[in-house]
Amino acid sequence: MSAASSNQPVDTSRTIELLHSPLKMFGVLVAGVLMTSLSLVFVLPVFPELGSDPVTHAIGIVGTLFFGLCTIMIVRQWFTLEAVITISPAGLRDVRVAREFVPWSAIERLSTWTLQGQSILVVAVAPEVESRLTLTRTARWTRGANRKLGADGLCITAHGLKLDFASLAALVHAYAAAYGAPAARTAPLPD
Repeated sequence: MSAASSNQPVDTSRTIELLHSPLKMFGVLVAGVLMTSLSLVFVLPVFPELGSDPVTHAIGIVGTLFFGLCTIMIVRQWFTLEAVITISPAGLRDVRVAREFVPWSAIERLSTWTLQGQSILVVAVAPEVESRLTLTRTARWTRGANRKLGADGLCITAHGLKLDFASLAALVHAYAAAYGAPAARTAPLPD
């Protein structure tokens, strides 16, 4: 889907549900399994000379736990059949961030943040609305760190979805403009 590349207006009266791309998720799963396996090499006595250094062994344990957990989360997401992102007249919802919809009227700012080559849509929500959201564990854990890195808002990516970032951002901006989000008056579309 490439809403950003077409010059046709977006029909903002309908609800759009964005699902995972099985092919993209498979690629991420393979990367997770490879990184977990590589980390295990430093923990298990496969190469005894690597495991004898306590620092290398500790890095292997941390890597195994981190990448193993990421891989489990990927597998869990793969078997989730619900929409990852829902864009509707009622608002915006990304189940990776929160279960509830963020109403368009509560979105104060939309911006693009780039981290390690990945574009991220930063949705700044009115504090009283954000405090009522049931943020996912990942969103809660990363919220403060992202703020310190310059992304002060809820972070939404097209990672693993069936469309690219520019299309996602174009859809969100179109709905924000159609439903009077304060963000629509100040935020330009990403390049």
